[in-house]
Amino acid sequence: MSSSACASPGTPAARSKADIDSVWERLAHAQVLRRRALGVLGALTVLALPWVGSAWPEAGWVNQSLEWAGLILMALALLGRCACMLYLGGRKGADLVAEGPYSVCRNPLYVFSILAVLGIGLQTGSLTVGLVLALAAWAVFRWIVGEEERMLRASFGAPFEDYCARVPRFLPRPSAWRSPRHVTVDLQGVWNTVRDALPYFLSIPVFEAIEAFQEAGWLHVRLWLY
Repeated sequence: MSSSACASPGTPAARSKADIDSVWERLAHAQVLRRRALGVLGALTVLALPWVGSAWPEAGWVNQSLEWAGLILMALALLGRCACMLYLGGRKGADLVAEGPYSVCRNPLYVFSILAVLGIGLQTGSLTVGLVLALAAWAVFRWIVGEEERMLRASFGAPFEDYCARVPRFLPRPSAWRSPRHVTVDLQGVWNTVRDALPYFLSIPVFEAIEAFQEAGWLHVRLWLY
């Protein structure tokens, strides 16, 4: 889960334990579907992009600017996801985390994932490709967030309702930032986040190779997009 953590056995619940267990089972199934949906999205992207090209000249400043912007977004996504893990600090599954990135946005991990997908798409030199991929990722995350919030509402009740009233679901509100002076860091969790995010940057050589094959005539572009 990317949003706030879930309830421990001693946490007051808005529903019975049986109801919470049922919501947990539904969420677990939904998370499996989320991973499959993202996998399908990735597979379709890999299959489609060799036949899609940027309408901007490869050596032009627009194409190059988009690729650099994509690289910056991927780096920002990596750093942002690490910051989220710093504040989770092993509390995921025990507390309602509402500090640091979670004080300005209820689902910062998903927000940074969407930025990463946008950055990956921009490596094609096409703003349209980047926006389409980011929108598809947002649709998947928006659905799973609804399932997560069902569980959080069942686990935390009124405190979670108050959190939802104060903090936006996706669009960050920087003025709401709050943080303790000290946080407990789960180094293994941070490392796992870095490891999982590193494949973002594989899009750079992959799309450069696709562009090289297109220019060499080995792949024939069927759709040019700005």
